[in-house]
Amino acid sequence: MVAVSSQFPAQSQTAIAVAFSRGLRAISHLEKLAGVDQVLSPSQARARLQDVSCVLVWGRKSNTAAARKFAQRHQLDVVYLEDGWIRSSAADPHSRISYSLLKDHTGVYYDSSVPSDLENLLNLDTKAFREVATVEQLAYAAQCRQQLVSANITKYNFNSINQTTTTKLAASLQSRENGMSTPKPKVLVVDQTRDDASVRYGAMDANGFNAMLQAAISENRDAQIIVKVHPDVISGRRKGYLADLSSTPGIQLLSDTTNPLQLLKQVDKVYVGTSQLGYEALLCDKPVVVFGQPFYAGWGLTDDRNPVTRRKQQRSINELFFATHIAMAKYCNPVTGELWQLHECLEHVELQQRMFARNAHHFECVGITAWKQKYIRQYLRSPDGSVSFVSSSVNAAANDQLAEGDRDDTRQAATARLTWGYRAFSDLQPTDPQADRGLPVFRVEDGFMRSSGLGSDFNAPASLVLDSLGMYFDPARPSELEELLNRHDCTPKEIFRAVALKKLILSSRLSKYNVGAKSNLLLPEPGKVHVLVVGQVEDDESIRRGCDGVRKNADLLIAVRKAMPDAWIRYKPHPDVVAGNRKGKVEKSVLDEHADAVDADASIVDCLDVCDELHTMTSLSGFEALLRGKRVVTYGTPFYAGWGLTEDHQPNERRTRRRTLDELVYLSLIAYPRYVDIDTGEFTTPEDLVLTIKSKNAMNKRHSGKWSTRQLNKVVNIVKGLRYAP
Repeated sequence: MVAVSSQFPAQSQTAIAVAFSRGLRAISHLEKLAGVDQVLSPSQARARLQDVSCVLVWGRKSNTAAARKFAQRHQLDVVYLEDGWIRSSAADPHSRISYSLLKDHTGVYYDSSVPSDLENLLNLDTKAFREVATVEQLAYAAQCRQQLVSANITKYNFNSINQTTTTKLAASLQSRENGMSTPKPKVLVVDQTRDDASVRYGAMDANGFNAMLQAAISENRDAQIIVKVHPDVISGRRKGYLADLSSTPGIQLLSDTTNPLQLLKQVDKVYVGTSQLGYEALLCDKPVVVFGQPFYAGWGLTDDRNPVTRRKQQRSINELFFATHIAMAKYCNPVTGELWQLHECLEHVELQQRMFARNAHHFECVGITAWKQKYIRQYLRSPDGSVSFVSSSVNAAANDQLAEGDRDDTRQAATARLTWGYRAFSDLQPTDPQADRGLPVFRVEDGFMRSSGLGSDFNAPASLVLDSLGMYFDPARPSELEELLNRHDCTPKEIFRAVALKKLILSSRLSKYNVGAKSNLLLPEPGKVHVLVVGQVEDDESIRRGCDGVRKNADLLIAVRKAMPDAWIRYKPHPDVVAGNRKGKVEKSVLDEHADAVDADASIVDCLDVCDELHTMTSLSGFEALLRGKRVVTYGTPFYAGWGLTEDHQPNERRTRRRTLDELVYLSLIAYPRYVDIDTGEFTTPEDLVLTIKSKNAMNKRHSGKWSTRQLNKVVNIVKGLRYAP
């Protein structure tokens, strides 16, 4: 897909802006979205008045009066901001994390009493409009529109989109057809909340809504009339314009919070006042009758009962989409803060949707420690799921036996269990039909790119793996990763992405924990084979389950020296062992006899760069060595062994397929794990994770070696974990 410019009209970039509203200033990455270098509070602006060139206000809100007076008094431009058409995928519609903003120097798009930048763009004559909306750009708009409609992407995207919901919605819309063999046409009438700004400034009122309903009834005698009630009206937070119609013959009320595009695709005609649902109906190629004066009316696409006389031009739906979603909207990656093109925003929403679908279970989490529970909620969030916690598998079984009348009404009946590694249900075989009373069990563990800091220091992980078959470190049974490696055929697009990710990881010099200091490493004499031996946490599950022979760090070091008596061996202990958090220390006498150098504080990346080969039991550093083109010898059965890329002392007969390194990268780093940006709660990509970890590394490394600072950071990380928002 070809990316195009999304900036219209052409404006010189404002260096410094002032925003009176605290809520406005709290929007994540506001400067990038607003196209300014800095946003000041009023007190800050008064001290630097000579540097301020504009005042940012939020739409037509009544509390903008002081900001507009300030702008008039100091002869500053007023720039009007509003939510973009694709705002977020958060459960909270008022979240300060926003994917897009609309920026207008003339007016506000929903205020039909005066022009706006959007209206002025659409009103350009044919020649001038074509200079802005080129053939290439309109083709891009058509592609993006198709992608948006196909994926049901709307303004707020924390919506159920699974097939069950679609089926229930279709059944609901058919429920009043009295068994007729020929379904009636379905006409949707969209209610709105009273005193909504788009209603007040869109030439609509209570009389207009009543007239709209009567017109829908009288003009569609043979149709099923469906009134879509706003969710805020159903919850009692707001009032609507259409009175209680539950007893009105021939009218069906629809009040669920289904994704609006799913609804629009199942109706035949739409009546609206000023609602954005009317625009989304146009995007779905539905006929739309408009009684107010919304931004999408007056361009020859709608049946307008109250036309805006200023709007003279006829526009295609793709031209309108280009103007709204590409020319007028600015998009920003909530994780990295980098500006997006529209297709990148759409891809991000699709990622959220895929993760919502993967999480469409009512998870009962067993034995998850308190500090992990908050971020586990982030990884499992879904509009079609829920998360609850019990302390043990015994409690989970007892909860299953509760009578329906005794169950907590706020808790959904579990449809899946989840536990950390093998802490619960340790003997469960996934092929057993009676396993855990018929419920699937997901096991969760840290991903292969984890964080900037140790897990034992309570740094929250930026990636996790959830596995319903086994676990990647347990060769005794299959795992979802092993199944992918045995069965999945990678596409050229997937390989291209894997190659790019590998280059990004190597250029960023990242590893799993990203700890250790840059140091001048002792090197062997020329001609000596330089072997890196990496230690592990000896009571780790990957050792207990993945090693049949060599199971201790000392035994590994002895075995390597025996196999390569003339090699120059560097031993690197595990950072958790060095930190004193975990078991695995090797006695000095063993180190003196079998290692030529011991590097406890150097980064694993520096050690990998200078070695010729790496020997390990099951450490992830073996995978990281493969990324760097090193020979790797395994003494256990890590996930990356058995695919033809390593020399294995402990082969696995189930692993029969030969894989390239790029295939291994795609399946293990992209397809298998889940990535969450802890600060925003957004599901993210490994590429964005690399960028965020890279940006944090410099600050974390300054004090990572100080024992007192690390102990304080543990407390800070626990507190942060307890306040993470799902």
